Amino acid sequence: MTVLRMLVLVVLGSFLIGATGCVSTSQYKELQTAFDQARAQLAEAENDSNRKSARIKALEDQIAEMKRLIDAGAGAAIKAERDLLAKQLAELQKKFDELMAAAANPAQLPTAISDALRKLVEQYPEMLEFDERQGLVRFKSDLTFALGSTEVAPRAKEALAKFAHILNNALIAKKEITVMGHTDDVPIRRAGTMQVNPTNWVLSTNRAWSVTDVLHKNGVAVDRVNAAGWGDQRPIAPNAAGKRGNEKNRRVDIYIRPTEVPEGITVSTPGATARPAARPATPRTPVPVTPYTDVEPELMPR
Repeated sequence: MTVLRMLVLVVLGSFLIGATGCVSTSQYKELQTAFDQARAQLAEAENDSNRKSARIKALEDQIAEMKRLIDAGAGAAIKAERDLLAKQLAELQKKFDELMAAAANPAQLPTAISDALRKLVEQYPEMLEFDERQGLVRFKSDLTFALGSTEVAPRAKEALAKFAHILNNALIAKKEITVMGHTDDVPIRRAGTMQVNPTNWVLSTNRAWSVTDVLHKNGVAVDRVNAAGWGDQRPIAPNAAGKRGNEKNRRVDIYIRPTEVPEGITVSTPGATARPAARPATPRTPVPVTPYTDVEPELMPR
């Protein structure tokens, strides 16, 4: 404002001098000098104003950049969290794939266990088979049970007791066990058998339960073993035509799984920790076995 006021006075002075027409050379020079100085100061003021405007603009740009960096930082945090979750998901997927591979191609049993199982099979070659790759011990049903029965035969109980001793070896004492019953495709025909086992599926399931019961009674923990039956749905050899079956399909397969019994399971149901019955609750009546001397074993009705 001072520069502008001075410039205005100089201009007015020049106007008054011009209006009166009476001015000396020295006065003119003084006015001209003052005018030049005022104009120079005005130019300087304008330059200063421009510098301040530029500074303000620079500060505004810095503020905008800081906001951008803050926003980018939040984005980076989200990205970092996303990357972490992606990494954790990849690790879980890897573990899942490993478990699936282990289930599909189970690792070989410890050498000491395989040796013990081979010796057990040597003692009962007519009854047992051993597949080390699958961790499988197979009991042939024709020697494990009487015809149409779910009661384990004495010699089979003897073999199962020795098998249970192996299962309780410290090397595999925590491994899970699966007992699977199987039959051939000969339908249940005998009235006595049908009272308890109306179908092959029921017969195979009850036989698996009976084998499981023997294992439990010989010290194999209840929480290690599960049992089920496939009936005639999983044959390992062709059944003869006309529902004549195949003895190879009549079997109970026992798998030593690579998985272990989970720890830290919380039981919330009252009484759930009590030992469950080893067999279904359906009452059973012993069925006498009538020998058939004029019919091939595979054709005997169950």
